[in-house]
Amino acid sequence: MSESTLAILAMHKRDAWFLLAGALATAAAFRLIGIQWGTPNALHFFSLHPDEWVILGYTLGLNFPEGQFDPQFYNYGTLYLYLLHLAILIGSTYGWLVLPNDIAQYEAVAALYLTGRGLSVVAGVLTCWLAWEMGKRLGGYRCAAIAAFLLAIVPLHTIHCHFLTTDATATLFTTGALLASLQLYEHGGRRALIASSVLVGLSAATRYNAALVGIAPLLALWLRSREHREAWLGKAMLLAAFSAVTFLVVCPGVWLNPEKFWDDFRYEARHVREGHGLVFVNTGLGWVYHYWMNLRFGLGLPLLLLSTLSMLIAPLSRRPMVIILWVFVLTYYLFLGSFAVRFARYLLPILPPLLVLTAWLIGESWRNTQQVGRVAVAAVTGAIVLYTFLWGSAVVVTLLQPDPRLQALEWIRQNLPQGTRIGFATIPWFYTPPLSPYWGELQPSRRAERAREVQEYRLLVPRQEWDVNVLRQAEVVVLSQFEVDDAIRVRHAPALAFLEELNRSFRRVAQFDTTFRVGGIRFGKRNVPHDMLYPFPRIEVWRRE
Repeated sequence: MSESTLAILAMHKRDAWFLLAGALATAAAFRLIGIQWGTPNALHFFSLHPDEWVILGYTLGLNFPEGQFDPQFYNYGTLYLYLLHLAILIGSTYGWLVLPNDIAQYEAVAALYLTGRGLSVVAGVLTCWLAWEMGKRLGGYRCAAIAAFLLAIVPLHTIHCHFLTTDATATLFTTGALLASLQLYEHGGRRALIASSVLVGLSAATRYNAALVGIAPLLALWLRSREHREAWLGKAMLLAAFSAVTFLVVCPGVWLNPEKFWDDFRYEARHVREGHGLVFVNTGLGWVYHYWMNLRFGLGLPLLLLSTLSMLIAPLSRRPMVIILWVFVLTYYLFLGSFAVRFARYLLPILPPLLVLTAWLIGESWRNTQQVGRVAVAAVTGAIVLYTFLWGSAVVVTLLQPDPRLQALEWIRQNLPQGTRIGFATIPWFYTPPLSPYWGELQPSRRAERAREVQEYRLLVPRQEWDVNVLRQAEVVVLSQFEVDDAIRVRHAPALAFLEELNRSFRRVAQFDTTFRVGGIRFGKRNVPHDMLYPFPRIEVWRRE
């Protein structure tokens, strides 16, 4: 190879490192902006995200130095709880964190939340790097750069990397398993087999349904066996065995506390089959809902349409590594669409391979066209990336705005005299202005009891949801979008009766909401997926006429 050729290759490699560094820096920025949203303070002692205290609370029950490995909680796999416990253990050992004796020590508690959120940020950035590596194998550095940058900015991934939840970490492991599967197909070998096996086990030990990523290394083994006439069934059995052992080591509830493990596992299985209250009632087919509600918001419509095109074209390529990613995305999507529970975060594991396939399509379109065609490819790609960047920025920057619940709380304290009778449609929770700092507690009975402890106002908490009797006593009513929108959509009879009486006897005097905007561009706020609405609920205050 000539010196000039080597110099050109070195230049391309150096440029690629700059692109990778830029993509990872963008990913970190999009995930760190607003990272303190909703963490405990003097106004609320719990996070405004309803799932974070569940995970943190059970994590605080672990104690590795004293041999306590059983969190007594197996709705999710335990790996994320173990990682969070290790981070807290290290932080408290070196004095970076203080373990609180009481939930009212909100500064210490907030630091624990930020520790868990930090794990999600790191997982998100590392996932972008893995997307780069997958893209590089499919289509070179151009494909790698586009895939990593798109994943760095899409709201569905960036928002959920802000939370102390299992989703970003599970996505890291599933993406790692997919990358290992590509290596397994390309090179074979014991190292790739073990890596893919371990990563499948780690995925399942973080979120159980992520075990479905095991289809990728199995497919890689089968495709490689067809090309190289290698035996694959024995390797597939080893893969399954190594994955199972990994799962049992890092999610030991199966043998450590089997009764509790299977109770929680069965509960979660029933939950996804039967639904989540009114949230997903009458929302049609799950596959359509995920596409038009969750992915349209989570990617933005232009990128969603381009990604759809990539899924239609990918199987026509007959390239094995493309097929491996395509089969996983399609299988996982079909699996999720069969659930009655349709949270957007369930889709996170398909985002990296889906965006890699999208980047691959862009790269192939560029490679297979001439000058005019390349101008068109560049223009369309640039427009979609720009729109996605602006949309992603608008969503993330909103985390820096005052939370509607806290705005409503400030308005109430400035405009309502002490002793005012304030009514609610349901038992207050994370979605309610925190007139009690303890309303993040998990048990409804405890939250109702906390309401009775408030001295500043007389809080009227219904014994049954949408109790019209509350309106007969209340001077002011406070409603949250989480309470109202689904009840109206499904025409829930008690809610409609409550709201009819509310409109007859009260008038709305204040409303607090969020609009997604960046610079002078306003995107509005409609059809936000339920689990992406946690930072942005509309709050209404009604006063008796």
